[in-house]
Amino acid sequence: METEFQTSITQEPQKRKRRTGTWKLLVLWLLTLALAVLLAVLITYRCVKAESGRLTSAISDAEDVIRSRYYFYDENEDALIASALKGLAAGTGDDYAYYYTADEYKEMQKQNEGAFVGIGILTMLEDDGTVRVMEVYADTPASEAGMEAGDALIEINGVSYEGLDLSGFLGNVVSEDGARNELKVRRGEQELTFTVIAREVHTPTVASRMLTDTIGYLRVTAFHGSCVDETKAALKTLLDSGMKSLVLDLRDNLGGSLYDALDIADLFLPKDRVITSLRSKTEEEQTFYTKTDGYDLRIALLVNGYSASASELVSGALKDYEVAYLIGTRTFGKGIVQSYFSIPETDGMLKITTEAYYTPKGVCVHGTGIEPDQTVELSEDAKKYSISVLPFELDTQLQAAIAYLEGQNGE
Repeated sequence: METEFQTSITQEPQKRKRRTGTWKLLVLWLLTLALAVLLAVLITYRCVKAESGRLTSAISDAEDVIRSRYYFYDENEDALIASALKGLAAGTGDDYAYYYTADEYKEMQKQNEGAFVGIGILTMLEDDGTVRVMEVYADTPASEAGMEAGDALIEINGVSYEGLDLSGFLGNVVSEDGARNELKVRRGEQELTFTVIAREVHTPTVASRMLTDTIGYLRVTAFHGSCVDETKAALKTLLDSGMKSLVLDLRDNLGGSLYDALDIADLFLPKDRVITSLRSKTEEEQTFYTKTDGYDLRIALLVNGYSASASELVSGALKDYEVAYLIGTRTFGKGIVQSYFSIPETDGMLKITTEAYYTPKGVCVHGTGIEPDQTVELSEDAKKYSISVLPFELDTQLQAAIAYLEGQNGE
């Protein structure tokens, strides 16, 4: 009975205690949950900070200062962002990294397609800092104004190269239809100034002709635009003209699209052969094979110090399989591939080096280049001309290629 009494008189108080304990548990649970969420946020923040590192923190701190304190921030925001991204690309130490604004990227695409508004020259920065005009394309404003391959570009619209990188210097050309440009060049001992009016120009990537009754000549100037279709059409024309062997000229070809290079290598190699392998930081090794049986031709392949990147990929594959005999001088030594990544906030594109490529024998040519089978130098007089207009009597490399093929053909 005592127990029942105690039970009876303590029944209601027990209910009240149970309800109070439930609220305490609920509050404790909510506090625990809040603490867990806060802890998760802090851990996530610290992980993000750890992953992004000092670079993100420094950029964020600088942005905060400029955005909050710079008086003209609002009217200069786009330019500040573009400059910051260009500086970020330059700061990688990657010679080929670059940030393109949306407009710059569209213009570059037009140029790669071979049709764009401009003046019609190809330039190269030499080791001594000279900006050399490598080629002046036919029927363009530059050729009509009198500019020539070999000219050293001194000023563009009153701006000299000093203190600028090559892209910054060439950016002074006003590439708008009808725009007037003043270009100062050094030609030998002379300084000449040309007025060049920009307009739409078309730059071919392939040139071909028959050198003898049986030897054809094919020059590919770049691996982009319509180069694959142009190469196929040129080869068909040469074969229909009686070609039995070929001089393939990749001199001064600075490269271009990986996939265009693969397609052109495919034209000269047997089916199911390795063309190249790519190794990157983030993916497994990629190996690219030929898809068809290429033309069965004896090939003398001309290369020089300006045969770079995609040119070396093709040259390396044809040399490794002994499909081509290389003549000329050591190639440039750019055995790496760049990729483009969109920056959604600006609609711009960031180009950075993402892979290194290897020849079928597993050689990376980066920094070393490809040594030709037969080294043939051009004379100093010959070097004053671009390859497209180099007189045959000065072109000792082309002469050596013809002699090699004639010897192989028993002519």
